[in-house]
Amino acid sequence: MKYVFAFIISFFSSTLLFSQNNAGQNHISGTIRDGNSPVANAYLFLKNYPDFNCLSDSEGFFNLRFPESLKNDTLVVSHIGYTKAQIAIKSLKNNPTNITLQSKTIVLDEITVKPEEDYLKDFFQKIAQNIPKNYPEKRHQMRGLFRKLSTNYEEFTHLAEAQVIVEDVGYSKEVKGAKIKIEHYRESDDFSEIDSTFLLLLKAQEDSYAFEEKNKMPRNPIIRLYEDNFIRKSYLEESPFNSNGYLNEFFGIAELPIYQEFLGYELVDNDTIYTIAYGTTDPPLGTSYIKVNSSDYAVVEFQVTRYMDPERELYEQFLMKYRKIQDKYYPEKLLHKVLRFINRNVGSHQMDISTLWFDEIKTENFKKLKSREIIERDEILPSNSFPYEQEFWKINKLSKAFPLDSAILKSLERHKKLEDQFKENGKD
Repeated sequence: MKYVFAFIISFFSSTLLFSQNNAGQNHISGTIRDGNSPVANAYLFLKNYPDFNCLSDSEGFFNLRFPESLKNDTLVVSHIGYTKAQIAIKSLKNNPTNITLQSKTIVLDEITVKPEEDYLKDFFQKIAQNIPKNYPEKRHQMRGLFRKLSTNYEEFTHLAEAQVIVEDVGYSKEVKGAKIKIEHYRESDDFSEIDSTFLLLLKAQEDSYAFEEKNKMPRNPIIRLYEDNFIRKSYLEESPFNSNGYLNEFFGIAELPIYQEFLGYELVDNDTIYTIAYGTTDPPLGTSYIKVNSSDYAVVEFQVTRYMDPERELYEQFLMKYRKIQDKYYPEKLLHKVLRFINRNVGSHQMDISTLWFDEIKTENFKKLKSREIIERDEILPSNSFPYEQEFWKINKLSKAFPLDSAILKSLERHKKLEDQFKENGKD
């Protein structure tokens, strides 16, 4: 990723002024309390669109920003040791507001205490050492749902969805060995303000960089999302989960230290899951964190946020969520939020939010994907290449499990019904 950030920073320094305008966004701010005491590191998110989230600081203060179109959603407040609170955003009359959490008791059979720094380094080292044991070692297939949403201030401007099959090899091998087939596809109209001249300038800048082939990122958003999985790329020396790379990611260097904070634990199927936030601030902001199963040191969730400016308005975010099937962990959800470079008004108001959910894992007795079936790394999403199969999408399990929020639907249908858009953008 360092090559990508170098390119972005260089490009902007020579061609752009960043837009810091946040007009059209809504926000909720306030304090989380337990009686008279503030609750630090409470996790707040929108119930129907949890990608909009934040953590309370050491004084219990929080400030959650989200598109105006989601103002009818529900705010969820969660913290280990407290009962989860759910509050309709419309009912929050005051801004800032005070939210009180109710304590609950969680008991562990045993808690082992070690010196913090030694314990954490030993802990992260064991995570890296156990990657080969915890994650796939052989070829496997997964069926999943890909969804890409594009935003512009309070509006959603584009939707693309695909049912895909991902065939991957063991995690010790290059992720480029993975193959992806699109089975079904649909997309809406694109209401984005696209500047074609700007796109040509961007491409010229990108092409002028002498990237080595191995460092070139795929243009296809599905492949890019799958390959951006840091756990999958643990074989790389610079990976956060490589025995050589974890110190840089989670501890930094003397000149640029990384701080850690233990946020708590939860019990899941008799396993203890630890949550640790980390970052360049002390205490960490909580926008980068890791959840680890203490029984086998497997990473079950990992979120990384890379900021591009001192004000932390411009960022790129990755989320990887895993679940255990038999004795191995397989991806359950991958998410990537990235700035859209479509015009000169670049900022966090214009983002692509790509998500990939998996519901079916096969480790044997599956039909291997053929070369002619798979999508290429630089192949764009196939507009007008697939017929819109309305009946398939009506009964699709993953679409029903992860429906679009009503506010997103309303935004995308501000000109015409989504069904009509899907039909018009499908293959005749």
